[in-house]
Amino acid sequence: MKYIKEDLLNFLVEKIENKEFVKATISNLKGNYPYEKVILKPVIIKNVYYIQSEQFQNKKAYHENLCPCEIKTILEILLDNFKQFLVQTTDEEIHILKNKKGFTGKSKKTSKQEVSLDHNRKKNYILDSETPIPFLIELGVMTPEGKVTKDKFNKFRQINRYLEFIEDTLKELKSKKLIDNKITVVDFGCGKSYLTFALYHYLKNIKNMDLNVIGLDLKTDVIEHCNNIAQKLNFENLEFLEGNIKDFNKLQNVDLIFSLHACNNATDYSILKGLEMNAKAILAVPCCQSEFNKKINKTSNTPLKENLSPITKHGILQEKFSSLATDALRALSLELCGYKTQVMEFIDMEHTPKNILIKSIREDFKDDFLISRRAEYDTYVKFLGIEPLLNSLIKNYYKK
Repeated sequence: MKYIKEDLLNFLVEKIENKEFVKATISNLKGNYPYEKVILKPVIIKNVYYIQSEQFQNKKAYHENLCPCEIKTILEILLDNFKQFLVQTTDEEIHILKNKKGFTGKSKKTSKQEVSLDHNRKKNYILDSETPIPFLIELGVMTPEGKVTKDKFNKFRQINRYLEFIEDTLKELKSKKLIDNKITVVDFGCGKSYLTFALYHYLKNIKNMDLNVIGLDLKTDVIEHCNNIAQKLNFENLEFLEGNIKDFNKLQNVDLIFSLHACNNATDYSILKGLEMNAKAILAVPCCQSEFNKKINKTSNTPLKENLSPITKHGILQEKFSSLATDALRALSLELCGYKTQVMEFIDMEHTPKNILIKSIREDFKDDFLISRRAEYDTYVKFLGIEPLLNSLIKNYYKK
């Protein structure tokens, strides 16, 4: 059967409007759409009907809830950019292919299907939200019966999101043969150590790895509390130390450095220590990036001041710009030090505004790549018109 695009579009919209639409799986990207696969399905959220778009890129899923009034525009874009469509309605399944001549498809009648509008299906977290986990109970995230407490559910989600990044990092390190089944990790600025305990539990009890984990923080009472919990849970090879990141010298070689919400230049010192200890991976979620903001204020007649005056004349905009500028330089600097680097969202913005993760894994870059990055770095710093502390800390580790 042949389909005209407009007729196909109207057919899909009609099924959605009549609540007869069950699901559409859209694949085989051939256009410029930023995602490689899309799944559409109806959901009810707070008694409002939406079409949920689940879009995939690099094995990660991104969700958006669309109002039915805008779905026709979205569908038209998808029809223009993909070649394969599997559409399920309450009584029919249609497989549509797109070629140079247009759309062709096969349909078959199916037994009556109910439209699932359940938005609150249980999410498959790495840590089960309904199974007692000793460290979560000790930290007050979970009840002894294995239920996540209401006021700590955001923390529970953050812990699982963190473990997803750890899982991806382990896969990359193993694929590059940088680690086997033994790993040494340092958590700089560990605080109450929700993530440090989660990391230990994940590596030891789920992945069955041999491990050595150290958490470092400045607060005496926090370190004492964390060590007490570790001893109570019999978490061997997990140690919490009191001290400054600058002065840490317990280890010579590590596999993974993690720094969560280390304030201002504490993130830079974490990066420096990672380089000094020959870390195979460095993960950082920075916080309070105030250095650039202060230094930009002291500069004049720089390309930044001349060209970005609509930003720099407003304090709040300059502060936000400075945070992004800082993390961009950190990512670029780590590439110069021989690390493949990605910058990504750590947790939803609604849970914390400090949600940028810099993920770096050691890589054997070719000389021309490093030369181009060095030129990019020099141009960038000249544009900012400042001398970043990070540059003075790690310039001896630049490959070119």
